[in-house]
Amino acid sequence: MIGIGIDIGGTNTKLVAVTSEGKLLGQDRFRTEPEKGAADFVRRLSKMVLAFKKDYGRRVVSIGIGAAGDVDPERGLIRFSPNLAWRNVKLAAPLEKLTGLPCFMENDANMAAWGAFELELGRKTGNVIALTLGTGIGSGLIFDGKLYHGANGSAGESGHLKVQRDGRPCHCGGKGCFEAYCGSYAIMARARELIKDEKAFVRKYSAPDREKFNTICLTNGAAAGNKAARRVWAETGDWLGRGLAGLILVLNPDCIVLTGGVSKAKKWFLPAMNKVLGDQQICTPFSRVKIKVSDNADLGSHGAALFGLEKALK
Repeated sequence: MIGIGIDIGGTNTKLVAVTSEGKLLGQDRFRTEPEKGAADFVRRLSKMVLAFKKDYGRRVVSIGIGAAGDVDPERGLIRFSPNLAWRNVKLAAPLEKLTGLPCFMENDANMAAWGAFELELGRKTGNVIALTLGTGIGSGLIFDGKLYHGANGSAGESGHLKVQRDGRPCHCGGKGCFEAYCGSYAIMARARELIKDEKAFVRKYSAPDREKFNTICLTNGAAAGNKAARRVWAETGDWLGRGLAGLILVLNPDCIVLTGGVSKAKKWFLPAMNKVLGDQQICTPFSRVKIKVSDNADLGSHGAALFGLEKALK
């Protein structure tokens, strides 16, 4: 059987066709363009799903969707997504109507967690936290091999844990949130404070085909020995360790999987992060937990495909 996985981002939406064994058969993407409205988005998305359905025939049995923001999985709607600027938007039911396939929707971090559970850990580890380190921070929780949703489906909003009283401003409108220190927008804001000549830094350290002041550029600077870049990553690791320590103390997971663009700088933030975790006074939950950095950039879309299959084939 084949499931279609969809990862809806603020800029791009990715689709994959994956077998129940986790094998990738095909993939595609298109511009999300949320400003055109949800109806236009669903229409364009359905066309791509139907193209997959045409390619793979009756073996396609389900759709799984991961979307950033506050998602109601029971009703298949986005309650609020800052990245999409959508509120109370139904996606699952309209997509089911246009494609004839059952559709299951979750928060994108939940789908990354399911992808980690299936693909990185082979379902052998039952208590998992997946932390998505991108523009912001999201997390998906799996306990006893099942997604944990909480009372109304919003469990896992770890990016908005308060790690500093009256601290840095967050995109949510609050201050001192975890992602206001470890999201890429926050990391680059701190880099701008420490790197005096941004243009010269970009010329020296950015990728040849993409001259941009971003986390890739910052990682290249750290690799080349730039002191400011290394300081930014060390500070990020320290804050990441503080946030993870709280999650580990409360939830006592077997494994934490880090994924997303920021995780590519693991060489430069892991030492500081591990130091914070190693300095904890209550040691029991830290003695067992394993922290894994995933190299799979598509855990969200693959996880969505496999989760949709799981639900459809029950």
